[in-house]
Amino acid sequence: MSTGLVSRVPRTTLDWLLSEENPAVGALTRRELFGDEPSPELDALWARRNEYPPVARILELMADDGTWAPPPRDYAKYGGSLWQIHFLGELYANGDDERVRRAAEYALSRQLPDGSWSCSNARAHGSIPCLTANVGRALARLGYARDERVIAALGHCVALYRELGVIGCRELLGYQLNGYCHMLTPKLLLFLAEVPHDVWPDGAEELREKCIARLREKGVFRSLPAEAKEYQDAVAKMPAAERLAYRESFLTEHPTLHHKEKAGWLRFGYPLSYNSDILEALWALALHGEEMRKEYAEAFAIVRDAGGEEMRWKLRTSFNGKMLADVEVRGQPSRWLTLRALLVMQHFSEASPA
Repeated sequence: MSTGLVSRVPRTTLDWLLSEENPAVGALTRRELFGDEPSPELDALWARRNEYPPVARILELMADDGTWAPPPRDYAKYGGSLWQIHFLGELYANGDDERVRRAAEYALSRQLPDGSWSCSNARAHGSIPCLTANVGRALARLGYARDERVIAALGHCVALYRELGVIGCRELLGYQLNGYCHMLTPKLLLFLAEVPHDVWPDGAEELREKCIARLREKGVFRSLPAEAKEYQDAVAKMPAAERLAYRESFLTEHPTLHHKEKAGWLRFGYPLSYNSDILEALWALALHGEEMRKEYAEAFAIVRDAGGEEMRWKLRTSFNGKMLADVEVRGQPSRWLTLRALLVMQHFSEASPA
């Protein structure tokens, strides 16, 4: 960690992060923040990731065939099998565990021929890029980063972007006054970051640059136009075939859109679902080596200030009570968020201003 930052983090907070209560956070703190070299002790701590109670509970509830619910409920919030793969990835489960591999292979068996995953019982009409990015990223983190099926999932995200010309869902494009899905942009960047660059499909670089540009131009957390309610109230009442034409006429009548902050992005959560927040979005940018820019300054300040004097970031958004296992305590400091916030601060404090 940079000398300037480490000198400002209370020793009690660092000791809290290093606690073996959460082996993944403890190991990542040593590896990513402190830059510790590999050692038998660090390797042993990293190998214990599945002892973390939420991971252990999710795996305990898994059926022998690698599922948590019948196939038609793969996407059932938040108990379906595809969600468990996503959560296991976010919690850095140990992919060497035979149970995790069984679950991963089940998820891969539900992949559509075009490389995507569906929220509608593996039917093509339910294919959505946020789910594909989340499942693909999780599988990559669980040991499948070079698997041709994960690369195919990334290829699907690239192909969909090229088809639409924007970041978003084919079916929902007419609903988006922005013309793209702001929530999807960090998810795509996170997926890209988990797949080795040398196996990226053609067009992945273009997708990465477009995602970064969208976050940059909106100051990370400003997306929804103030005019969106008027627009969405209107399109909700009309046939899907008429929506894109109406969007064009609406934009002609409203040449200047007044983008406002996404309030939910100011409440940090872990793990997240298809939505994102400022902290995750900045983390996604940091993973791609994005330099500090004036467009990121306000978002960075919000993250920095949320840590308070103890430099511990609280869990404000949570799926506890909806997931199969609770993760930390809502309203209390979160090791996951604190680690991520410190990594974001480390990166953007050291990144040269553009």
